[in-house]
Amino acid sequence: MCGIAGGSNLSTERLEKMLQCLRHRGPDALSFQQLNKFSLGSVRLSIIDREHGHQPFRSPCGKITAVCNGEIYNWQELRRKLEAAGHQFKTRCDCEILPAAWLEWREALPEKLNGMFAFAIHDATTNSLFLARDRCGQKPLYYSAKNSFVFASEIKAFPAAGIPLELTPANLSTWLSLRYLPEPETLFQNITILPAAHSMTVSASGEISIRRYWQAGQPEVTPTFSGSALDYLDQTTRSAVELALQADVPVATYLSGGVDSALLAHYMRDLGADANSISIGFGAASDETPAAQATAKHLGFQHHNTELTPDSFSRLSQVVTQMDRPVGDLLILAFDELARHTSSLGYKVALGGEGPDEHFAGYSFHKAYLTAQKIGPLGCKLAATTIDHLPSKILNHLAKFPAALGSEGRRKSAQYFRSFHSSTFFEKATRLHTLFEPEEINKLLHPDLIAQQRDHEITKSKEGPGDPMSELLALQYQHWLPDWSLIRQDKNTMAHSLEYRAPFLDHRLIDFALTHPKEALLHKPDKALWRALAARHLPHEMTHRPKQPFYLPLEHPRWRKALIVTAREVLAPENLRKHNWLSPKAIEPLFEAQNFLPLKKLGALVILQQWLNSVTSNS
Repeated sequence: MCGIAGGSNLSTERLEKMLQCLRHRGPDALSFQQLNKFSLGSVRLSIIDREHGHQPFRSPCGKITAVCNGEIYNWQELRRKLEAAGHQFKTRCDCEILPAAWLEWREALPEKLNGMFAFAIHDATTNSLFLARDRCGQKPLYYSAKNSFVFASEIKAFPAAGIPLELTPANLSTWLSLRYLPEPETLFQNITILPAAHSMTVSASGEISIRRYWQAGQPEVTPTFSGSALDYLDQTTRSAVELALQADVPVATYLSGGVDSALLAHYMRDLGADANSISIGFGAASDETPAAQATAKHLGFQHHNTELTPDSFSRLSQVVTQMDRPVGDLLILAFDELARHTSSLGYKVALGGEGPDEHFAGYSFHKAYLTAQKIGPLGCKLAATTIDHLPSKILNHLAKFPAALGSEGRRKSAQYFRSFHSSTFFEKATRLHTLFEPEEINKLLHPDLIAQQRDHEITKSKEGPGDPMSELLALQYQHWLPDWSLIRQDKNTMAHSLEYRAPFLDHRLIDFALTHPKEALLHKPDKALWRALAARHLPHEMTHRPKQPFYLPLEHPRWRKALIVTAREVLAPENLRKHNWLSPKAIEPLFEAQNFLPLKKLGALVILQQWLNSVTSNS
């Protein structure tokens, strides 16, 4: 695990400064190599072969040089194949295989890898760079090609290369809708993201070509297996966890009260891994810490708790800064605290349970989408009318969310069904987990910015000829997972020199889940096949716990008070006028918010403004 940086026409001084900006990602070593026109550098967090795994790695012939951020889980299998082909190795480091693997497989290399990675390879025979990013986008990779080509693991390294952080509000309406900006765009001019599951070739003359090498739901080979689907799922999940446990340092797992993290902990214990778990609470009735403690006790884990309090708003500016890109969700405070506490306990690796909700349609918006597809236009009209007239208590019970959705949640739910069959595919896929509606966005934007807005390319996504749910699930891997879920983990764990691994994002599990028949997805309980797997290994009370959303209880008086105090300071008219992105008049009513959804809106705007402030102060 580390951070990487490099590019063309970079002086040694600038490259070293870029790497210093990434030292939190790799405090154990800093090294680089100047090549013909190009340069590659790395800062290292030592996890595997801690004594000998320093980068860059070079082939014995000296023509191939590589740096990598992340972990290649199947490196031992690939190394055996490469040794059989005549290649030799000096270390036990996973990333050492990259130069030899490039010589054998060239542009097909990323498809051979199982892991989380962003890497760059220089080939002296063509004097070109080849870069690639893992299938789900667990590891970040940014680049600029304004004058010469420069890349880095984090945006904050670019000013050290002489590339100023110039803001652009052209995609602001998309950000306000989703509370994140999908790849490959950023809110900076001339800084772009290499999308997940893509590779890039950069020639000595600066020509760039990009290709997608994997797409969710479209595996090169459809998974086949003897025996039952449950047997295959069990074997593959166990294998994924086993691969992700490789480390020469202490390992812990994040544990909630849900089935995903419980199943992960089971496999860890079964495989003989360190039995250490960590959870976080918010001092509210919705906390999962009691359930997490019960799971840890059942599995014999040494368990640690930490708690996030409203005082954490004092750290919000720092957390927003370390996120690099704004993600409008105050839960970033929880991810930061969880990582800080885990690191303080001496762990350098933490495993988490991301993935099954995306693979097996575990979110409430999946069920709503399936229901709307199934009942058709007339059924959707009836559903909308019913929601309009349901008593609030019944609506909140059906929504399965700890916080009351209030009148705004009612309107949003009813409108989703009412407009479903006249909506675009992207609207159908995202509308239930957005906050701001188009008319609100037009009021929020400073008047000078409205004409500058452009639709992000991903919003033009269309339903294909296949199964609608398969199309919806596949779309998640292009934006929701890398740009909303995983960025919150990567940026906050690496800020504390902690490596985060998500074994359930193994592409074998994704390929299996997204090619598995979808007929059972409307059945109860949710994630029925996944829960059936858990039932093989865990007691009934663990496998059939209702899904508990992980959320900050903003509606509780002490949390609401702390947010309002912060918001009035950050979103004061004089602060907004520094950038003129947001309208003070449109924000003012949110200071009186009492319910959960309006408070989430306020939190998202606070994060956006604090991010703007951090960019201005650090440029």
